[in-house]
Amino acid sequence: MNDEVKRQVTPTIKSHNDTETPNPIPFYLLHVSALAAIFTGVHASDLWLCLGLYLLRMFGVTAGYHRYFAHKSFKTSRVFQFILAFIAQTSAQRGILWWASHHRNHHRFSDTAQDVHSPARTSFWYAHFGWVIDPKNHETDYDGIADFTKYPELVWLERNPYLPPVILGIVVWLSAGWSGLVVGYVWSLIACYHATFCINSLAHVHGRQRFVTGDHSRNNWMLAIATMGEGWHNNHHAFPNAARQGFKWWEFDLSFLILRVLSWFGIVWDLRHPPKEMVQGIHLPGPALMEKAAHQLLQDFADRLAKAREGWRVPTVEELRAIAVRNMPKNPHLDAILARAEELAAEWMPAWLAQQTARQPI
Repeated sequence: MNDEVKRQVTPTIKSHNDTETPNPIPFYLLHVSALAAIFTGVHASDLWLCLGLYLLRMFGVTAGYHRYFAHKSFKTSRVFQFILAFIAQTSAQRGILWWASHHRNHHRFSDTAQDVHSPARTSFWYAHFGWVIDPKNHETDYDGIADFTKYPELVWLERNPYLPPVILGIVVWLSAGWSGLVVGYVWSLIACYHATFCINSLAHVHGRQRFVTGDHSRNNWMLAIATMGEGWHNNHHAFPNAARQGFKWWEFDLSFLILRVLSWFGIVWDLRHPPKEMVQGIHLPGPALMEKAAHQLLQDFADRLAKAREGWRVPTVEELRAIAVRNMPKNPHLDAILARAEELAAEWMPAWLAQQTARQPI
């Protein structure tokens, strides 16, 4: 991406270092504001509005932020591309380019030290929402999303990330009053936040793994219902570019069903599907993925292996020499024997370490 575009879309925030801690106060205040319903009252129309706005925003997150901008799992017109981006940003999850670029990095480094929201590498709550409010994660990897920075209207949305939710809030207030704003707007916003965040946290902890993906992604049917299909997360990590995340007929994926209906009217097209052999369960992971999965498995025992290395280290040359001098002080080949003993220790150590580790239950 050229420097001029990067200058235009770079957020105007002060620089932060890695030692700065997240400020959760605005996030907490939003939740407290939901209690204003005590004063505004709750009407049936407000609850229906809440449900409608939740579904609208969640579709913006799943079909917009995620499946289109992060993974390009289908094609659409430039007009509907902007509409999707606008709807997505009404969820107040920052700019479209920020969201998509961070998600691409998540797939590149899933559940490794470079994954900013892995519950296995950070903490559950940091993976759930802490990383979003952490200032050191506020910048966008524009080079990683350069395929969309060529559109000025998307750059404009990126520069004004909270304009869509503000516009939506004003429309709701004018049409539904204070109770509609609190119950319909704020409640649906909070629900959309946590449903989305649960995919980063819970969907990497609880559920089943159908595919070898080299990470902790899980399929969770409850999250799939709550997030319009995003809960089939292990499926998604197995084939990230698929517009369909529920691979089996019984894996409900409302976002994909809506996209399929839109495709009938030519609003979207070229919906990408997972390979047939993957859906049928006969897909075999390649050597690179098997290697990644093996490394991921060992990462779960990193502390144990580190302690093992400390306790069962290869003897040093000085230690070998001390024993050799005591046992064979006048041997003219002492140095050669020491060198060979050092080689043998290095050869024997891995097998011996594995044997000792196997004797101790994990």
